[in-house]
Amino acid sequence: MDENSHSEEELKKEIAYYKKQLDQLSGQSVRHDFAQTTLRHSLRQKNDAFAAINILQKKYVVGTPLHNMFEETAKALTTSLNMNRTVVLVPASSQNSFKPGHWYGYPAGQFNIADPKEIELPPALLRNGQFLLINKKAEIDEIARQIQDVLAISFFIGVPVIHDDAAVGFIITGRLVERPPFSPVLDKGDIDSLTTITSLISTVLQNTSSVELQLAKKEIEKENIIITEQRDQLEKTLKDLKAAQAQLIQSEKMASLGELTAGIAHEIQNPLNFVNNFSDVNAELIDEAKLEMEKGNIVELKAILNDIKDNEQKINHHGKRADAIVKNMLQHSRTSSGQKEPTDINALADEYLRLAYHGLRAKDKSFNATTKTDFGENIGTVNLIPQDIGRVILNLINNAFYAVDEKKKHTSTGSVQNARPDDLVGRGYEPIVSLCTKKNNGKVEISVKDNGNGIPQKIVDKIFQPFFTTKPTGQGTGLGLSLSYDIVKAHGGELKVETKEGEGTEFIIKLSV
Repeated sequence: MDENSHSEEELKKEIAYYKKQLDQLSGQSVRHDFAQTTLRHSLRQKNDAFAAINILQKKYVVGTPLHNMFEETAKALTTSLNMNRTVVLVPASSQNSFKPGHWYGYPAGQFNIADPKEIELPPALLRNGQFLLINKKAEIDEIARQIQDVLAISFFIGVPVIHDDAAVGFIITGRLVERPPFSPVLDKGDIDSLTTITSLISTVLQNTSSVELQLAKKEIEKENIIITEQRDQLEKTLKDLKAAQAQLIQSEKMASLGELTAGIAHEIQNPLNFVNNFSDVNAELIDEAKLEMEKGNIVELKAILNDIKDNEQKINHHGKRADAIVKNMLQHSRTSSGQKEPTDINALADEYLRLAYHGLRAKDKSFNATTKTDFGENIGTVNLIPQDIGRVILNLINNAFYAVDEKKKHTSTGSVQNARPDDLVGRGYEPIVSLCTKKNNGKVEISVKDNGNGIPQKIVDKIFQPFFTTKPTGQGTGLGLSLSYDIVKAHGGELKVETKEGEGTEFIIKLSV
């Protein structure tokens, strides 16, 4: 081989060497450029993430509704973090099940809002610090495959939104492809950015709850003040009502006492007449005794003295009768002591019947009614408050007298129920009030019955209500039957009514023996 050939061969080797070196340098340059591009893109992506988080932080203020934050987050992740699609899953029908609630980057009609597909997430994933990372390097499990199918997204990251130890949402964002450098592989940095956003949402929710709690406390305090004021007002009203009730009850008592006054006067007149008559007789007998004494007629004198003694006993008897009537009147007028005592029911009922009758007769000379009594002989005494039960009996008797008197007045004008103007039988109506007592099944029954017009069925249920009355204005307070009902009930008894229109009414008091 000559010298020129040798030089050419050497030159080729050198050229090949330098070409190889050039290729190596060129590959390194490309790789260097690629690395620089990837780094620049990554830095820009992180800057975009910080910018997006900063924007969201300004938007997410206390009180921002959760759905608004989810919508803004879906938009920000897709547009600012170079993601293709973002979905916010919200709680569905069953526990740990979620459905698409908000999304961005999808074509219209991607999800069926009326019947969305649900994704069941494992409970372990629905806690603070948990996440999903599905990239080219990740193994695809059942959950990841389900998310890919339902959400039509290939590579994604997912982080739960936790509030009060419960997942209120699950944010998933990702890409359809991963081609570095412009579509880099998802990594832990992306998880950190998404976790920062979900933590921001959780913080806003927590602060909102705190503010709402404080506002609720203030509202409760205001309500408590209002309730206290209303309670004080109600207590004052109740106090006023009790005072008014006491006045009305006292007025009712005084009204019944007024009705009794004439009857009491009539009843007390009889024993007083006896006292006066026997006193006059004794005065004459004393004069006769003096004469017989002067004559020395001892036999006649003793006979006269015996007559005087008999008359004194009669005076004493009728004086005690007058005293008893006055005491009963005082007892009726005073406030009840509340002390029960053995009471002769028959005597109590009979006394109030006579007082009521003569009282009405004294007020209205035209009033007249037949009274019938049937007192059981085996009743004996009953432990009760006599002045209270006496008021009940008096009220029922007065009502019975009123009912028969009204029917009689209407009969005289031909307007009585079931009586025609030419009905002579109807015009011959006889007002009757019956008062009966008997012992029945271990209870004492006091019955006041009249043959008046009866009570219309439509108001029977109302007659024991306070202030309800069928009497004309000024003739009744509507407290009589109400108080009577309460008195009987306080004695552990019952007050019942049986009535038939056109025929009459019967009130029955039942008291335990």
